[in-house]
Amino acid sequence: MAAIHRLFAVYLLLVGVAVGAYFVISPLYAGQAGAGDAHDIWEILNWFMAVTAVLLVLVTFTGTKYLPEDASSWDKFVANGRFHIALALLLGFFSNWFADQWGNGEFGPVPFLWVVIDIAMPILAVEMALKLWLKPESP
Repeated sequence: MAAIHRLFAVYLLLVGVAVGAYFVISPLYAGQAGAGDAHDIWEILNWFMAVTAVLLVLVTFTGTKYLPEDASSWDKFVANGRFHIALALLLGFFSNWFADQWGNGEFGPVPFLWVVIDIAMPILAVEMALKLWLKPESP
């Protein structure tokens, strides 16, 4: 199981760093002549982010179930907080992604929600990647 957790850790770290870095650099070249469209790269990253969103929910949920019996209230709060943030990211991401891909008319993506997702997902993904890498025996 530790090998699977380390594999998840590497995936979460790579996607988290890629999304965070691209979120920062995409405004630098968006709209410039000769440069590719920033939206094209986001369309590719969205597939990896979809897997990351599901993985984050699974890993954080598992983390809430593997808390020791004598865990402090703070540890329970943090573990449940991570799970609920991951769940909110999952719902917001898929809602916006589906609206972006197939929505029309009034049902379109919420631009501010993309900003929240593109900031929060890399933070949680990198945090969980480090947690899984340093303690692969317990999520």
